[in-house]
Amino acid sequence: VKMKRYIALFRGINISGKNKIPMTELQKGFVELGFREVKTYLNSGNVIFSSETDDIRSLVMQVETMIKNQFDLDIPVFIISKEEMGKIVKM
Repeated sequence: VKMKRYIALFRGINISGKNKIPMTELQKGFVELGFREVKTYLNSGNVIFSSETDDIRSLVMQVETMIKNQFDLDIPVFIISKEEMGKIVKM
């Protein structure tokens, strides 16, 4: 099964002390969900990861649930594939 690369973008975390989530803990949460090659980007709360699934909605639900359970925060998550991000960047 081919792994796909994704980028998870979070709204409003680590902004001037509000909704603080340590990047190491966020990365650990992604790994515990079974995602691979998990990397956080700066303190932005953005995460790059690999998964076997094509179902973006399922990925969003898994990540939002993990954030709620581990950090007690309701944070909207936007997940986009590496390919889609590449198309946007080229525009």
